[in-house]
Amino acid sequence: MLGGNKDKVKFVPIREVKSEEDYTLVKDIKQLEWFVKSQGQALKSNGFFKAVKKSVETRAETQTLYFTDLQSGRCGFVQLLYSSVMGGVYKGFQLNFKVFRSREGDKEDIDIWESFKVEDIEYFEPLRVASKEVSFEFKSAPHDDELVATLVIKVDIPKRSKGSSGVKLDLMVDLFEGFMIKPDGCSYYLEKGVTEDELREQQDKLQSKKMLRHLFVPRAKCHGTISYETKTGHKVTFDLVDVPGLYIDAVQGLAPQKAACRWNFLCYQDRVSSLLCMEFTTSEDHKHTKVTVWCHTEQNKIKAVGSSINGGHVKFDATEKDTETGWSNPTSISFPLDFKEKRLRLVNRYDVLGEMPYVVRSLVENLANVKPFIYQYCQDSEYNGESGISIIESTFIS
Repeated sequence: MLGGNKDKVKFVPIREVKSEEDYTLVKDIKQLEWFVKSQGQALKSNGFFKAVKKSVETRAETQTLYFTDLQSGRCGFVQLLYSSVMGGVYKGFQLNFKVFRSREGDKEDIDIWESFKVEDIEYFEPLRVASKEVSFEFKSAPHDDELVATLVIKVDIPKRSKGSSGVKLDLMVDLFEGFMIKPDGCSYYLEKGVTEDELREQQDKLQSKKMLRHLFVPRAKCHGTISYETKTGHKVTFDLVDVPGLYIDAVQGLAPQKAACRWNFLCYQDRVSSLLCMEFTTSEDHKHTKVTVWCHTEQNKIKAVGSSINGGHVKFDATEKDTETGWSNPTSISFPLDFKEKRLRLVNRYDVLGEMPYVVRSLVENLANVKPFIYQYCQDSEYNGESGISIIESTFIS
């Protein structure tokens, strides 16, 4: 699976979950801290870049909230992204925001996609990032034993001549228990390979700055108001009241095309339960290893967590060829935990390079056979007799 006795192992994935001993529950607000945080002190904007200059690696971290309004069918995500490329050729924060629907509705309300560079960072603390226009902050919830924390998101980006839509977000997100696969949520890409014997002896001790790390909170409840203006000048405002959601913190310590060539993702939410699946396939250099993680919750509690290496993975049951990109994207798909969606409803296809900062894009564009596209689907779905909504993404990189 990871190489013969004569081969050096250079990719060390997370554990395969065989019991509750193979994953860690996230039940403490400190576990939600930014992985790339500076040590110890809040940073004023004039000292921000100096404090994060130590690393020379390419590193990105995202905090992403997906929301699914079961009544209206409105869905979307809010994402705060930090990136540092090649030790500082480019670094900073970016806010990504998207709204779409699981079913046909008011055409003025759907398919809004905005991306903003977050400037004038005032604070970058372990549990808070804040500028004049954007704030993400985790707060404790001492009066509710079920909650790990509440994520408070405030965004007020005025409408500008460049065409931004005047996004305003005022959200409180209750986060229930989450998890990481052991040893620390990370799959490592080793600079120097190890033998199979060394791997067996040291697997949980091996580390590298080049890695992928995921922390999942598969069940959240979203409250608050979202407003923006469409390209046609139509003002959209709506409230989220007890809307189920999913929160993910992801860290990537190497260039995207070196980390993986494929990604598949599922966020399913219904009235009582949620399903999550995240799968990536490494590049040819790491033998196209498939790493798959999944989780099932009921009544805000984690009921089942699983992971496999080249095992029970996501399957495309039917595909269609996209003549423009050359990729064969799914039209029917199956995930672990016996979740299937036979009628995928494409809500967006976007060019990943087109959304990247210019410096990052120019580094990737010089590589042959790298043309990353994300196919995003959203539809009304069913699981175990309950009606819900699924957000599904398939990403093709190389």
